[in-house]
Amino acid sequence: MFKEFLKHRYGLTLFGYLTAAAITGVACVLFMLGFDAVIYERLDFWHIGYWAWLTTPILFIISVTMIRWLAPCAAGAGIPQAVFAAEHATVHNQHKLAPLTSFKTLVVKILALYIAIWAGASTGREGPTVHVAACVFVGILLLFRRFLGLNFDMKSAVVAGGAAGLAAAFNTPLAGVTFAIEELMPEYFGSIKDVVLMSIIIAAIAAKTFTGDYTYFGKLADPPAIRLDAILAVSVFSGLAGILFAAALLNGRRVLSLFYSRRSQIILIVILSFALLGLATISGPNVLGPGNEAAQRLVNGDYDNWVFIFPWTKMGATLFTYWSGIAGGIFAPSLSMGAALGANMGHWLNAPISACAMIGMAAFLSGAIQAPMTAFVIIFEMTGHHQMLLPIMLAALIAYLLARLMGTRNLYHSLADSYRYLLETPPTVAAPATKTPPTPPAN
Repeated sequence: MFKEFLKHRYGLTLFGYLTAAAITGVACVLFMLGFDAVIYERLDFWHIGYWAWLTTPILFIISVTMIRWLAPCAAGAGIPQAVFAAEHATVHNQHKLAPLTSFKTLVVKILALYIAIWAGASTGREGPTVHVAACVFVGILLLFRRFLGLNFDMKSAVVAGGAAGLAAAFNTPLAGVTFAIEELMPEYFGSIKDVVLMSIIIAAIAAKTFTGDYTYFGKLADPPAIRLDAILAVSVFSGLAGILFAAALLNGRRVLSLFYSRRSQIILIVILSFALLGLATISGPNVLGPGNEAAQRLVNGDYDNWVFIFPWTKMGATLFTYWSGIAGGIFAPSLSMGAALGANMGHWLNAPISACAMIGMAAFLSGAIQAPMTAFVIIFEMTGHHQMLLPIMLAALIAYLLARLMGTRNLYHSLADSYRYLLETPPTVAAPATKTPPTPPAN
C-alpha cells in the first residue's frame, strides 16, 4: 500500500516534503545546540582576558576568508539568500541559483558563523537558521529527485524551509507563517499589509471599547497598565532607531565595499574587530553575542544603569560585525536593541519597563526589516502576553509606516539584490568560478 502511495504523484510529493520538514526541524535543533555551545566557550575578555585582542581579529579573518573563497553565498544572515531564491527561482534557472542553497554553502555557513560567534561577534543564529533550514529542505528534496524521481518546485521548497527555520529559531510557528507571507511571498501581501493591520487594530479597539478587556477563555492575568502616550513614544523612537540601523547597515557596507580589496580586506577586518572589542570594553559583555540575555532581563522588568548606553553600543557592535563580512543574523541583536530602547523610554516616562521593552522590540524589528506582522507575532509568541498584543501590533504598524513615509527599502530585499549576478551567470556555470569571488554582501 505504501509503495502504491509513493507511485502516486501527490503521494510522493507529500512524503518528500514531510520528510524534508522533519529532518529540517531536527537540523535546526542541532544547529541551535551547537551555537549555544560555542557561545558558552566564547573567547572574550571575560574568558581569556587581553588575549581577545589577538584571537578576535584572527578568527574574524578566518571566518570571512572561508566565506569569500569557499562559498560567497554563505555570507550574512541568510534570509536575503532565501528571499532571492523564493522570488526568482523557476524551472529554467534553478541550476543558476543552486549556490544559494548548496551543501557547500550550508557547511561553510555553519562553520563560519560558529567561528565568528566564538570570536565574540555581535550576531544571532535566527537569520542563519532560516538559511540552514532552506538548504537542508532543498537538499533533502534533491535526494528524492535523484533516487525516487520526485519533481519539486525550488521556490516552494525554499519558502517552506525558510519559514520552518524561522519558526524553529524562535519556537514561534505562527511567526513562520507570517514570515513566509511577508518576506518570502510579498508580491500580493506587500501592497495591503498596512491596510490589513490598521483594520485589525481599529476593529479590536472598537470592540474592546464596548466589551472591555476580556479574553475568550476568561481573564488569565492582570495586564500591565501602560498609557497610550508611552506606547506611541516608544513606538516612534524605537521604530526610527530600527530604520536608522537598517540604513546604516546597508549604506555602511556599500561604502566600505568601494575600498574592499584583497590587500585592504585583512586591515579592515582587524580595524572592525578592534572597534567591536572597544565597545565591549566600554559597555560590558552584553554587546557581544546575540544579546538574548539582555532582552530577557528587560522583558522581565530588570532595569539597571547599563541599559542607558547598551542600545547604542550594541548597534555599533552589530554594525561592525556585519561590515566585516561574516555570517550571522540581525534578529536577536535587533530584539535586544529594541528592548533596551523601550526600557529606557519606559524609565524616563515612568511606564512599565517590561511592557515598554516588548513594544520597543516590536517597533525596532518592524522598522529595521519592514515586516510588521512577523515582528509583532514573534514578540507575542515569545512572551505569551495576550494583553500586550494590541500595543505591540500598534508599535509594529507605526514603525512600518514611518519606514514607508521615509522611503526606505525593505532591508532583506535590498540585500537580496546583491545576488542578481547568479542569474547573469552563463547556463553552463552554476556559480562564479573566478579565482577571486565577489565580495559577499552584509546580509
